[in-house]
Amino acid sequence: MTDLSHYLLSNTEETADFTPNSRYVGLPLRVMTDANGTERVFVSRRFLPQPASTERVQSLVIREGDRLDLLGAAYYADASKWWCIADANLVQHPDELVSQIGRRIALRSDDTENGSGGR
Repeated sequence: MTDLSHYLLSNTEETADFTPNSRYVGLPLRVMTDANGTERVFVSRRFLPQPASTERVQSLVIREGDRLDLLGAAYYADASKWWCIADANLVQHPDELVSQIGRRIALRSDDTENGSGGR
């Protein structure tokens, strides 16, 4: 392991400088060596949380002009928390959530308690 890789891995708190509302906050750094022998430091894989029970999930219907960042701002009081909506719907391509007007999507109710709760 190179000195840089060792430093990065031993100082995860400083180097993995994700904001508290990031979906990557708290994930450990890892190192891998590629085919050329170059060490690459990366953030560990993030697993999606299990969907909440239906009693705890709020939903909304997509309207024209909706965007995930705007929905994040409206429901979680933070536009950068759009990923909470993607997680609640277990999608691989987040933009598909707002691509169809009239589509009903889920919101995680535990996050709406900290936000403004609606649009």
